[in-house]
Amino acid sequence: MKLYIGGAYQGQEELARSENPGALIVTNFHETVREALLCGETPDALAARVLREHPDAVIVADEIGAGIVPLAAEDRLWREAVGRALCLLAQRAQTVTRAVCGIGMRIK
Repeated sequence: MKLYIGGAYQGQEELARSENPGALIVTNFHETVREALLCGETPDALAARVLREHPDAVIVADEIGAGIVPLAAEDRLWREAVGRALCLLAQRAQTVTRAVCGIGMRIK
């Protein structure tokens, strides 16, 4: 599994697609975390399920932990859950790439 992260609209999806032609690309993983939370799934369980079901996938997510802390408790929980799930995926990923202005920086 490969992981691509970056701020909103930083080009991580385009970079993932260009570097992994033909691969299964799972986009908007940060929103998948939101849906999982609404269904009662923990970030740990979600990360384990993704790794089990898609071991060769390319996961793309927005970094949502920077900036102003959200006022709504559910948004703070979501932000924390995204960070937790991404940490777990990064530990198991073959590579982790952070996109900034469409340029990939390999961090693992």
